[in-house]
Amino acid sequence: MSQRLCTVLPLAAAMLLIAAQREVFAAPPASKPTVITVGEMCGGCVKQINARLKTIPEITKVECDFKTKSVTITPKPEVTLSPKMLWETFDSIGKTPVKLTGPDGTFTSKPKS
Repeated sequence: MSQRLCTVLPLAAAMLLIAAQREVFAAPPASKPTVITVGEMCGGCVKQINARLKTIPEITKVECDFKTKSVTITPKPEVTLSPKMLWETFDSIGKTPVKLTGPDGTFTSKPKS
């Protein structure tokens, strides 16, 4: 082998090793939140919403915004929440969504899945 090839091969092997390690130690893909807008929201509503959504293990964060009357729900990494399940969850506490926007699209009526 030529001297130049003997120098380039170890360098190329090291670069491949570094690239492979980056993929192994890379952070998991970010979760895509779902935003649900409701007709009205008060302090009691926020307590009800938080209490109910905390029972769903796939959810990591719930943020309620009084001004926009919306709830932002963040799932665990690599989890996509079912729009139908979220809609039905809000229905069950008497907070029928006006609009649901998430990774699967935007809905103004109950999703089929």
